[in-house]
Amino acid sequence: MTEGTFDIERGQEKQLCHGIVFSTSEPEPSLRLLRDSGAQFEPLGLGRTLSLDVSADKWCLGYVRMDSDGSRRSFVCPQGQRLRTGTQCSGCRRRDETKFMHHFHTTGEAPEGLRRYLMQPHFLYVASFAHGVTKVGTTSTSSKFTRLASQGTVIARYVASAPDGAAIRVIEDLVTEQLRITQQVRQKSKIQGLARWDFDEHSLRELNDAAAQRVHELLSQQRSLETYGVELLDEPFKQPSYARTVIDAWTERRIHPWAAEVPGAHLELRVRGVLGQGILADAGEGSEARILDAAELKTRALQVRPAGDLQVKGQGSLF
Repeated sequence: MTEGTFDIERGQEKQLCHGIVFSTSEPEPSLRLLRDSGAQFEPLGLGRTLSLDVSADKWCLGYVRMDSDGSRRSFVCPQGQRLRTGTQCSGCRRRDETKFMHHFHTTGEAPEGLRRYLMQPHFLYVASFAHGVTKVGTTSTSSKFTRLASQGTVIARYVASAPDGAAIRVIEDLVTEQLRITQQVRQKSKIQGLARWDFDEHSLRELNDAAAQRVHELLSQQRSLETYGVELLDEPFKQPSYARTVIDAWTERRIHPWAAEVPGAHLELRVRGVLGQGILADAGEGSEARILDAAELKTRALQVRPAGDLQVKGQGSLF
């Protein structure tokens, strides 16, 4: 559901891109596109060809409000604000109720809808990325799959659970403080790692195993955590088929960097796989697979059309 107005490049068929979204009820991820009439989803199924006209300008993505039942609603930016950096204008940052989520366990401050969301069971995970960095993070029961699917992790596992979001963030901070495992990984680093080939799936799994073991050892020593209802887990994250094609290509060293500018560009591509916000694409039979950072599409206006037959076009239209 959306409110407000969003008017960019009036008369053109462009819609604001919110990046790639994932669902347990859909067999493939989609680009989420939004304007004041509502959301549209462009599936990124394997083999689909797309023609994208990408705006040079960036636009505010709006804000999120939490309903009393713990669900969330997205609203477009009332001013349709252009941006230089980031994803929100100052007004929408103030309106966005999810901003309380990351500090609720220390401040206790959150709107009622967010409190309801945080009351559900949560999980702690360790996720390792193609460039060899491992992070610790949290997710709720309702977003257990989609959170890790959107992260772009190659190897991940859930290592602990807690009855609510505040408790899980307490142990997340403990892991970062004691083990120096970061809570943030730059999106560009995730994408660059897929085309650098410094690691493969086997070596990355060893890193993730070691990180999970360290977390388990630390948490097993914290007697006070029993009062939070924390339980240790060792549950691997199962990659969906569209992500496996990217991981296999990375392990086999068949992924190359995206070689062209994305802002203001016209792109034609064939989808070969999706890992997080990365789209593995080529320009038809016989062309190299390259990894497009869909985070560069986020906040930009897109016009999406079928790309037709890419087999006779070569690589020029893609790169």
